[in-house]
Amino acid sequence: MRGGTVDRRMWWQRAVARGFAPPPARPTPFVLMGREGPDSDVRGEVRENGVTGARPGGAAFPLPSGGLGVLLPTYVGRCDAEAHEQTFRHVLDSLVEVRQAHPSFPLSVWVGMQYGPGEDEEALRRLRRLSELVPEDPALTLVGLALPGPGKLRTVSTVLRLSEDLGYSGWLWTDDDIEIAPRCLALLVSRFLDRGERGAVGAHSVALARETVTSQAMDRVSGVTAPPKACPAAACLVVATDVLGTGIPVRRLTDDGYVVFELLDAEASDPLHDLEVLPEARISFYRVSRTHDTFQRLRRSLHSHVTCVADYPWPTSRVYLTQVLFHGLWPLAAWDGSRGPVRGLQRWLIKGLHFTWFCGVAGSLAVRGAAGRPLRHVAWGDEGDFRSPTVEEPAGRAAAGH
Repeated sequence: MRGGTVDRRMWWQRAVARGFAPPPARPTPFVLMGREGPDSDVRGEVRENGVTGARPGGAAFPLPSGGLGVLLPTYVGRCDAEAHEQTFRHVLDSLVEVRQAHPSFPLSVWVGMQYGPGEDEEALRRLRRLSELVPEDPALTLVGLALPGPGKLRTVSTVLRLSEDLGYSGWLWTDDDIEIAPRCLALLVSRFLDRGERGAVGAHSVALARETVTSQAMDRVSGVTAPPKACPAAACLVVATDVLGTGIPVRRLTDDGYVVFELLDAEASDPLHDLEVLPEARISFYRVSRTHDTFQRLRRSLHSHVTCVADYPWPTSRVYLTQVLFHGLWPLAAWDGSRGPVRGLQRWLIKGLHFTWFCGVAGSLAVRGAAGRPLRHVAWGDEGDFRSPTVEEPAGRAAAGH
């Protein structure tokens, strides 16, 4: 059963699903940064069945309500304090454009600053430095959140649980290593409002190749394999609050994968109608440069594809496989000759390799499930080469697993 409806999965989906069993979400202690100094900080803990400590309306300072929530997840080890400030200023500049386009629409900016052992005070110190950058605007407010890491989805789910009673119509998510083109966020918010605050609207992502062979190779591969209709990526998107609920399940390995599968409508003539990418709203980012990190990201992404396909009803998974993930891999999906027969053949070969890897992962999970030894964790990567188009010099040190 899923969501109170009949389980419409195939037998092999259930077999694969049994092979992945991440541990339950552990309680997350947090500190909400007060604007009046350390004495106004609010400490609490988020558990699976609720929040202890700070609640909206019970906090030592009022949490902003209504309008749109804006989430910027990051962590202390990601980069140095100066790079964090440059990144945050860049996001604030883009949010000022949103305020100019929609002056009566409030924005609540949540900065989730994760920390490692011994870094909790540094996390609060950085959040206070960021709070000093926020312009005087009653409709643009900041909530600083310090919490232990690692894991971006841990930050996302903690913020969603803390804000569940605040009445946000949607969430705008951005990453800390992207460059946001002028008016990008204003265009996304305008389109989200035009859609009746439904579904998800994302920016068009431009990946910048770095100097390494791995980065340049991935750039060429991506240019061949892009699907005919892009899905919003979590690097920069606006998504309706009702899609997210009070958090992303621990079985999901990526936030954008969760959004895509939740919004796929297998019964519609256009199954992707609730997923939109605006070509005129653009962001850019650098591809990962190191071979090890690239492989780890590909592996985690593939496990995300496999586990989502295994967990969701077959009609939804079939649409994802044929129209998104393996589009162009005939006879599994439609042949793509839109850019000529040579490019179509290149796409078919790369997608064939991808499908082979996909089947290998699915098969290994099915074996694990049958043996009673399910996979518990999928590593993300070392994240040791942070670089952003908005930061003049590479900054940061290795920080595992975010």
